[in-house]
Amino acid sequence: MQQSPQMIPMVPSFPPTNITTEQIQKCLDENKTLIMAILENQNLGKLAECAQYQAHLQKNLMYLAAIADAQPQPPATAPILGAMAPQVVSYCFD
Repeated sequence: MQQSPQMIPMVPSFPPTNITTEQIQKCLDENKTLIMAILENQNLGKLAECAQYQAHLQKNLMYLAAIADAQPQPPATAPILGAMAPQVVSYCFD
């Protein structure tokens, strides 16, 4: 059994750089709706519809993952020992 071309998830080669939090929230809201539709169709035994919704959900998740991966990562910072020392000392001598 082969998938039809419209069911193959496609992800842009690079996520847009000017994505807004509103657009991300819209995608998350759509994902919630898709998950609810998948559950409803599973309960009704409509597996073909489930597959379509699952393919759309997978496309959205891959898109969101690409956006997250493209975000700059903040540098990891080590805890400042001087800021923690008073608490540690007070616990050690109690």
